[in-house]
Amino acid sequence: MKKALWTLPALGLIAGSAYAQSSVTLYGIVDEGVMINTNAKNTVNGHNVGGRQFSIDSNAGTQGSRWGIKGDEDLGGGLSTIFRLESGFNVSTGQFGQGGTAFGRQAYVGLASRQFGTVTLGRQYDSINDYVGLYGFAAAYGGSTTEHPGDLDNVNHTYRTNSTIKYASVNLSGLTFGGTVTLGGVPGQISQSSGYSLGANYARGPLGVGAAYEFFKNPAATGAILNSNASAATFGSLNSGYLGTDPANSLQIFTVGGNYKIGAAVLGAVYSNTRYQNIGAFDGATAVFNSYEVNALYQFTTALSAGIEYNYTKGNAVRGELGDQRYNQVSMLFDYALSKRTDVYLLGTVQSASGTSSTGAQAVADIGGIGDSSNNHQAVVRIAIHHKF
Repeated sequence: MKKALWTLPALGLIAGSAYAQSSVTLYGIVDEGVMINTNAKNTVNGHNVGGRQFSIDSNAGTQGSRWGIKGDEDLGGGLSTIFRLESGFNVSTGQFGQGGTAFGRQAYVGLASRQFGTVTLGRQYDSINDYVGLYGFAAAYGGSTTEHPGDLDNVNHTYRTNSTIKYASVNLSGLTFGGTVTLGGVPGQISQSSGYSLGANYARGPLGVGAAYEFFKNPAATGAILNSNASAATFGSLNSGYLGTDPANSLQIFTVGGNYKIGAAVLGAVYSNTRYQNIGAFDGATAVFNSYEVNALYQFTTALSAGIEYNYTKGNAVRGELGDQRYNQVSMLFDYALSKRTDVYLLGTVQSASGTSSTGAQAVADIGGIGDSSNNHQAVVRIAIHHKF
């Protein structure tokens, strides 16, 4: 439950004018659990000695632990100033999330109009998150360990965009749309690390459907979309060969998703096409990943719900068999609400990989938020408590 810290009415300075209202709200989520990884990677003296791992984890829950402050000021005439500062954190260690970034989840300020929509500036989510993410199992229900391998398509909003201008429309009889423009900020190189995204969603009655497209230059450069945190990004073997030395000079993602409600059940599906384009290390080749997801959630009672997801992700070969990789993944969630603010849950994901990764080695499992496995199969089980404030 979100709690307003204060609401301060501004004094009307001119007689007869409506006075503005301002509010600031503190909110957050704490998600902590015991996690079992059947095949964690661990290299010692050049040898893979990976195996089972038991840990207390706060980052791989159904919703990452966070706290934030948001506020607004009524300027009159249907116009408001808005802001949000949101920080991820690790309950187990007290450290910042998102690679040590202080407000790594979101940080923006802008203007909102009841008639024309909202414009915000800062560190923000892209259009894939805004218009398609809600149909993916990971963003809607299961969290990072249920996302598509490596979250290649950003459907689970692993990657945020710095220095971004965003527009979001008002709701027009179920239709919403918007987009982002990210400025690279590199002197003399106006377009370097820049990009944009566009998306739309239609939700009416039991049906919802959304689509989004984005394009970014130099995606793995420092500060760019795939490397926008305080510490340098670490990529899994499924795509590190495309983003390391002499990397792809652009990233393109198209994704579409939807769901349909039937009584107590919600059935959903997501498709995405991700392209690492003009990879210098492979003579300008393009690496393509296609990902297919189907999911379902059933609300047994007001307190008990269960969900399931299947995902198949396929990468194409960019040279010989290199990059010809396939991933099959199944995730399940059982959630029981103890109150409106607190629930406990059991979450599990099983994944297998085959083919040859982007590094030229045998493909290994790569469950989202966990990283490379020690071999081509991996399972993660999590028992946790989730509390909102």
